[in-house]
Amino acid sequence: MEITVKRPYIRDTRVRTGAVRASGVTAALCLSLAAATSPAHAEHTAGYAPVQVAVINGDFSLPAITGGEPNWLAVQGWSVGSTNGSGTGSGVGRFSGANSGHPAGKTAVMLRFPLASYAFKQRLRGVRPGAQVTVTFDDSPGVSANCTPAALAEGQPYTVEAAGGASSTRTTAPDPDKKANTLGKGVWRTGQTYTFTASEYEPLLTFTSQVPNTFNAGGWCGPMIADVRATQTPPPVDKTIPKTALPPSVAFYGNDSRPVADAVNYCAGATGRCAFTPDKDYSYAYYEPAQVNSDTYINCTRNVLKRTRPVTFTGRSYGDLPANAGLPGTGTTVSNMAQQFSAGTATSPDWTTTNTRNVNEVVQPSEASWIETQAGRRRTEGWFTQTPAAADPNSEWRLYTVLDYAATTLSDRVYQRTGPMTPAEKLRCQSDRPSSPTPVGAGDPAGAVRG
Repeated sequence: MEITVKRPYIRDTRVRTGAVRASGVTAALCLSLAAATSPAHAEHTAGYAPVQVAVINGDFSLPAITGGEPNWLAVQGWSVGSTNGSGTGSGVGRFSGANSGHPAGKTAVMLRFPLASYAFKQRLRGVRPGAQVTVTFDDSPGVSANCTPAALAEGQPYTVEAAGGASSTRTTAPDPDKKANTLGKGVWRTGQTYTFTASEYEPLLTFTSQVPNTFNAGGWCGPMIADVRATQTPPPVDKTIPKTALPPSVAFYGNDSRPVADAVNYCAGATGRCAFTPDKDYSYAYYEPAQVNSDTYINCTRNVLKRTRPVTFTGRSYGDLPANAGLPGTGTTVSNMAQQFSAGTATSPDWTTTNTRNVNEVVQPSEASWIETQAGRRRTEGWFTQTPAAADPNSEWRLYTVLDYAATTLSDRVYQRTGPMTPAEKLRCQSDRPSSPTPVGAGDPAGAVRG
């Protein structure tokens, strides 16, 4: 007896794909249900190695010390009390390397009073939220002739703190050799450190004397610091932030936090006022999550259906700068800041885009056809800074911002998808054709109409 075994029907789930680059669009033809795509999901990148932070005038050498000491001129790049300019006048005193007693001949700053109005501070340029920062400095009890032996017998307290870190109380080494009414030699401890995780862009670093008034000789005897430097370990790039929730822009004038609108008003005043520098480590191109584009075409017939479908891409740009910045742009006029941005990035973004491409569809019986699209995007963040740089760092504008826009170097993706109908779609295809009842003679044979 001959036995015939019928081979079961197995649906071919292999993916046939073809990539066609046409005017910035990549088309992928996915001809089965299993043609799942793998979009470029955002990921955290690995952290970075520690890098130097540019502490302005961290050796306190500017301006040059002339005449008697301590020197009461404002320390360039630093503020005392208020961050508006150099702040409190004569807020700190300086001793040159010849008189500070520092083993490397460094100029030292003497902190004066345990008051917020005498806090010595600077913003750490180039530091971003989430960065781990280590500040290194040297400290010593005061050397002023006004310091009494009793004032230095147990060292002198002070605090160091920064935005995102806890206030840390320190006490210098004591100076058992200090003589009254005589310039001291200092007792320097080098390589003191303070570590914190920044909670804002350009976190404010602050040193404040905690010597009580009974021992500070009317502000003429306080702890000294020298040779301030810093390193940071930047945080990893967070690519999970959607384009609709970009970090807010921030602006600074020297050490002072200012409204973004003020910095924009300055930079937008002339093309040459500011220069844009992108932060390349945090700027990147990416693909958005896939989106269904337009309708789903369902073939309820017994025949193969063919048609040409237009696929339209539209894109807008995102940012939070005031309208007078002209970023992102909204028309044909290119603003001064848009020119600064283009010069800094060597690109000319299309701030608003619309592209239409035709896709030829072939839909098998009892199948559905649809189009998915992924737009190529570019995210750029960086700083607009005053140019040329101000002679006084406390008079320099800086503006941080992030822009997200259509990528000019990344083609959009078009996925042509086909697959079996869903249960609801099958039910729809099996439904009766819409019709009206025949109230009389519904079951009679059809009549003949003769002309």
